[in-house]
Amino acid sequence: MKRILFITLSIVTLFSLSGCGMKYTLSGAAIQPEWNTIYVATFPNYAPQQNPTLSQDLTIAIQDIFRNRTKLKLNSNENSDLIIEGEITGYDVVPQAIQSDDIAAENRLTIYVKVRYINNKDETKSYERTFSAFQSFDGNAMLSAVESSIVPKIIEDIRDQVFASIAMDW
Repeated sequence: MKRILFITLSIVTLFSLSGCGMKYTLSGAAIQPEWNTIYVATFPNYAPQQNPTLSQDLTIAIQDIFRNRTKLKLNSNENSDLIIEGEITGYDVVPQAIQSDDIAAENRLTIYVKVRYINNKDETKSYERTFSAFQSFDGNAMLSAVESSIVPKIIEDIRDQVFASIAMDW
């Protein structure tokens, strides 16, 4: 009987505390209830080496993660509670694991993205930061042969970094 009473009181306490001024959370995101809209500007590609779809693919990936994992409504203008903008600054292939014959056994594609986050509801959360991610590929392969399989993974990683930094205060 005491055990049932303890469990019942624990459940009641848990439910009553859950509504006491806590942040809105969904999929681990800590978004304040008064934050309603978000604007994600197109990320222009200023990298010396270009991927023709990178700008569009990165922009859509960032828009989608906020649309799917938060209550924020995607807005098409800068009159939003939250604004994410920036540019792609690097798209670099660097040889890794050089072999004895000076040929790379592995190459690494790294993408760099500068992000400006403007929080019009809480200016202390705003920042400008560079994010990067990479994928390695066989040194004998041409970038053009592996690009379509590794770039989406890099975009996903950068997208997740941006989301974590904004929605989870990382």
